Amino acid sequence: MDKAIPCGSKICSKRVQQKEQEMHRERIRNMKSQIDTRPPMVAMLEHVKVNLKKEQMMEDRYTEIDRDNRILLKKMTEIMKQQSTFPPVDKRVRASSAGPVSLNKDARKKELMRITKENQNILRRIQQAQPVYNHVEWEDDHKKNASYLKNRCEFPLVLRTPRMTPRSELVNVAEDDGAFTSRSAPSRAPPKDLTEGANQKFVLKEGMKLSETYYLVDMSTDGRNLFVSAYDNNTSTTLEIVVKEKTHRKLYRESNGDYRKIAQRLKVSAQGKLLLDGVEEDGEAGEELDAMGMVARSGGYGG
Repeated sequence: MDKAIPCGSKICSKRVQQKEQEMHRERIRNMKSQIDTRPPMVAMLEHVKVNLKKEQMMEDRYTEIDRDNRILLKKMTEIMKQQSTFPPVDKRVRASSAGPVSLNKDARKKELMRITKENQNILRRIQQAQPVYNHVEWEDDHKKNASYLKNRCEFPLVLRTPRMTPRSELVNVAEDDGAFTSRSAPSRAPPKDLTEGANQKFVLKEGMKLSETYYLVDMSTDGRNLFVSAYDNNTSTTLEIVVKEKTHRKLYRESNGDYRKIAQRLKVSAQGKLLLDGVEEDGEAGEELDAMGMVARSGGYGG
């Protein structure tokens, strides 16, 4: 175990340590190097600083280039003087005396016409070719397979749709008993069940009118429950409702997997609660509602 050096006075010991540190720093500042880092003396000699051999070779090279340029210029001047001494020749006489431009001109022209004709025939056959695949039959087969899938599935499935349409994604809703609860919150925070869901998926996000007020409606599901929230931008208030699994499955079957139809059945009560099919709870706000009793009172969701 490490222990400090015993001392009679901590103040005096601290002062002695500070003085020793200052002396150490002063010795470091005044320390001189033991290695000579100055440039060597031979680097200052004239024959080392200036490479005379290289300069001589460059001068000889430039002299040779100038001599070649003078010779070339002299030859070009002589050629220009010789051309000016000949009399001008008439173009018609030159054309008559000259032979044909090309001996196989006609043959090359025929070959070019043959290639052009074959290309046109190939293009016409490509344009007139009939398609092998029939997209109408594909659509019919897809509808037939979708009906087979719907009949074979134990639980309702929502097929994936393009992102631009506010439809649902593939959701597997298991079987369980439950109803839905309704509550109001002053912020956009999701419900507790929504935050705890590991596989939460948003199935709808769209603005619509609920009871003469414009709300931004969000729907998400974790594969079991359906979480619905409606945000009012004017009052900055969020109304939330949690549809339990059994009711969620029933609504899903009635709307044929279209969550927009489910959203159209939402209403806002006079007490500021988000309700489904306008069914109100007699108890306090935030208390869990009896879904089956609400269905019986309203005559069923399909009514």
